[in-house]
Amino acid sequence: MKPTTLLAPLGLLLLHTQTITATCFPYTHSRWGQVGRNSAIDFINFACTQPGGMFTGYYKPRQTKSMCPTDGEGKHLSFQVQNLNDHDGFDLKDEDCVTRLRNEILGCQEGGESSVSGWRFRAEPNGC
Repeated sequence: MKPTTLLAPLGLLLLHTQTITATCFPYTHSRWGQVGRNSAIDFINFACTQPGGMFTGYYKPRQTKSMCPTDGEGKHLSFQVQNLNDHDGFDLKDEDCVTRLRNEILGCQEGGESSVSGWRFRAEPNGC
């Protein structure tokens, strides 16, 4: 076997790596609760996938889009998505938007934020 045959798959793997940083908010914050968590998922599904949804469309360099809907218990739910690129604008894929915000809702009892591949995602119960 030639050495280049072994290195080619490794090179492809390195091209697809991404930098991820994630933080859950401290226990001093409000918690999602089951109603809040379900409402949050419903809100982001709409905001990330429906025409005219808050997080759909083009993001200018460094642009942040945010929303603060209210769940069935009267709790405000804060969501943000930001393009971290200083020079280029992008259109975020719907599936990436849903997946990344769901990670913050389901992975952190008090909400949290993460930065993935040049995007920042934030979800927080009673955060606005």
